[in-house]
Amino acid sequence: MPNHTLRIAARTVLALAVATSLHAQAQSGNYSPSEAATIRRVAPAKPAAGASYDAGDFPTFRPPLAQGEGSREVNTYCNICHSPRYITMQPVLPASAWSDEVNKMIKTYGAIVPEDAAQKIISYLQSHYTPETRKH
Repeated sequence: MPNHTLRIAARTVLALAVATSLHAQAQSGNYSPSEAATIRRVAPAKPAAGASYDAGDFPTFRPPLAQGEGSREVNTYCNICHSPRYITMQPVLPASAWSDEVNKMIKTYGAIVPEDAAQKIISYLQSHYTPETRKH
């Protein structure tokens, strides 16, 4: 083998050894003293043999909506894109603002709501979620 080829092979082996060592250090969470001032991720804990981990169900809060004409349409069409919490967390809006909100959902965000259902949704929101009618 020519000298040049031996140097390339030696460099490759050295680079591979360094990379393997660095990977092992990272996996074990051990770092050299020269790296003490650097921020590194903490090595993840190794799971116990045969262990089973479960985070459980994601908790959701579904606020109760006022009962009334149009609540079925709200639950049918509005819940496709967001939870009913978006309705109850809004600041108290005047009736005209609810009309604007429903139309924004349809025209700007592309909600597919038939015109008759949209009118029932607007009427429902105006009947239950305005300064004069909001109970919760």
